Amino acid sequence: MFYANIKNNKYLIRLERGEEVNTAIKDFCSKNSIKNAVFSGIGSIENPTLAHYKVNNRKYSEKILMGIFELTNLTGNVGICENELLVHSHISISDDQMNSFGGHLVRSTVSATAEIFLTDLGTSFLKSYNKQIGLKLWDLRPEKN
Repeated sequence: MFYANIKNNKYLIRLERGEEVNTAIKDFCSKNSIKNAVFSGIGSIENPTLAHYKVNNRKYSEKILMGIFELTNLTGNVGICENELLVHSHISISDDQMNSFGGHLVRSTVSATAEIFLTDLGTSFLKSYNKQIGLKLWDLRPEKN
């Protein structure tokens, strides 16, 4: 991983072949004491595991896609949940036939590179489990902040 701080709280990050995307973002934030962030990116990945959340039964279904894919869009955020950094990312990808796929990114390895723009929000909002929805969501209640 290579990165540059382009302005006080804004970073350009370049991931290298073989790095796991979510793990690299989490490690970067941990190393730089970033607790809340938003990010976007492009690049190429291989063998991604994607997920789709079914709110009716509060479960994810996962699918592993084999091969190398263009990462046409990566977007997500970083929060704190149970005293750990939590990276929540979604992707859009395309295969060599220009078929598109998208969803929640569970895991994926960088194929050639991934170029990410990350903004440190300078906050420390928590994410907590919402029983009604079944997901870890931003806890933005005034008494919590």
